[in-house]
Amino acid sequence: MAITFNNVSPTRRASAVFVEQEAVTRGSGVSVIPHKILTLGQYNTGFTPTDNVAQLIISKDDAWTRYGRGSMLSRMVEIQLDNSGGVPVYAMPLADDGGAVTATGTIVVVGTASAAGTLAVYVEGKKISVAVAALDDATAIGDAIEAAVNADLDLPVTAANAVGTVTFTARWGGASGNQIDLSINLADSDEIPAGITSVTVTNMGDVVAGATNPVLTTALAGLGNTWYTEICNPYIDATSLTAMEAAGDDRDDPGVKRQFTGIVGYTDTYANFLTALGSRNSQWTTYIPVHGSVSSPYMIAAASSAVWADKQQTNPGRPVKTLKIPGVISATGNDLTYSQRDAAVIAGGSYTVNREDGTVQFGDVCTTRTTEDGGGVTEDWQFAVIIPNLQFKIYSAEQKFLGTPYDRGVVVSDGPGVKPTYAVTPNMVKGDAIKLVDAWIEMGLSTNRSEIIDNIVSEINGSNPGRIDLLIPDVASAGLRIVAVKLEWGFVS
Repeated sequence: MAITFNNVSPTRRASAVFVEQEAVTRGSGVSVIPHKILTLGQYNTGFTPTDNVAQLIISKDDAWTRYGRGSMLSRMVEIQLDNSGGVPVYAMPLADDGGAVTATGTIVVVGTASAAGTLAVYVEGKKISVAVAALDDATAIGDAIEAAVNADLDLPVTAANAVGTVTFTARWGGASGNQIDLSINLADSDEIPAGITSVTVTNMGDVVAGATNPVLTTALAGLGNTWYTEICNPYIDATSLTAMEAAGDDRDDPGVKRQFTGIVGYTDTYANFLTALGSRNSQWTTYIPVHGSVSSPYMIAAASSAVWADKQQTNPGRPVKTLKIPGVISATGNDLTYSQRDAAVIAGGSYTVNREDGTVQFGDVCTTRTTEDGGGVTEDWQFAVIIPNLQFKIYSAEQKFLGTPYDRGVVVSDGPGVKPTYAVTPNMVKGDAIKLVDAWIEMGLSTNRSEIIDNIVSEINGSNPGRIDLLIPDVASAGLRIVAVKLEWGFVS
C-alpha cells in the first residue's frame, strides 16, 4: 500500500529528512466506553441543590454538603463511591413532590428496667446500641432511643419520644420511606433488658404511610447527550418505572444512541415479585431482588449498580453472577429453589443468593423484557449483559466513524484511481467495520466471525450521495449460564 503524504512533495530531490505529522485515531481499533452511573434520589429539608440537574459527586463529603447526611441521595452515592471501582457517580437531586406524605413508624417501650442492659435498635439493619440503666422507665428508655438515633446523622430517619412511644420519621417524603426497615434484636446475642415488659415495633409506613414519590419525567428528559450507562432508580412504583422505561425508549433512538441499564431493588416476597414482573415488559428495567432483606430497595439498587458499572467497564458483557453485592444484608430462610429461580428468569426477573456469612451475591441479572410489542415471546433482551455488550459496540462504532477521515471526508465510489486522503469509500468503511468486529471478537462480545464478516454490506445510499450505509450482522455472544453434563455409567458385563 502506498503511503500518502499531504505536505511532502514527491518531486523533491535534494537530501533532507522530512517528518510529517497528522493526528489520527489509533489503538486497538475500538474506543472503550466510559461508564457513568446516574443516581436518582431525594435530599434533606434545608438543602437547595438544583433539582433535576445531574452533578458529578467526587466524595462523600461532597454528597453530604449538597444533599445532607442521611438523605436518600447521599446514602446511595456513598455506597456507590465505595464500590464503583472509580466509575464516576452522578447524582440527580429530586425535590419532594408537593403532595408527598412522609412515612413514619414507632417503637413502643412498656415497663421499667430492673437491671442495666442494652437495647439493640436496628434501622435498615444498622445496629444502634441504646444503653439502659437500672430503674429506667419507658419515658427514659424512649429518650435514650431518641438521642441515640438522632446522634447518628447517617440514618435515613429521625426520632422523637413521647412517654415511651418513639416515632421514627423518614428524612424525605414519598412512598419510598415505607421501604425503611425498623427492627430490634436481630442478632442472637441481643436481649431486651430485664424488667421491660415489651418493646413493640410498628414498621415505617404502618403508622403513617408514605405516599407520592417525585415525578421522574423532567429529570430523565434532561439527560441530553451525556451517556449514563447505568441509571439507579430508588423507586419501585409503577409510575416511576414507566417513566424510566419511556426514557430508555427515547434514548434508544438511532439519533441518540444512549442506552442504559436501569436498576431497581426489591425486598418483598417472591410471590409478589412474580406479580410485579407480570406488569413490566422493558429492557430498561432490571430488578435486583433480595426477598425479606432489611436492606432497603433503594440501597440494593445503589450497591448493585456500582458493582455492575465497575465490572461492565472492565469486561463488558460478562455476567456478574456469584459476585458480592456489598452492604446488602441477606435474608435467612428466603433462599430460592432452582425451580423458583428458573421461573423468575423466565418471567423477566433476576435472583440473588444469600451467603452463609450474611452477605448477598448476584445470580442471573435479567431485564423484564419478555415479549415483543406484538405479544410474541422474545429472549433477545432476557439477560441484562446484552445492554453493556451493545453499549460498547455502539460507542466504539460511533467513535470510529467520528474520527479521521470521516470527520471531513468526501464520499467517492470504490475502484481504481488516485484519491485524496480524505476520500471515504464503501470498501474503506467495510474495512473499518471488520476491524471493529475483530476487536469485539477478541473481547468476547461477538462470535461467529466468518458469518459476520461475510455478510457485512457497505454501499453509497441510492438517494443520498453523501451517505454510506453500513450493515454489520453482529452475532452477540451469550453469558455462560448452564453446563449440562450427561454421565452414563454401568458395570462391565
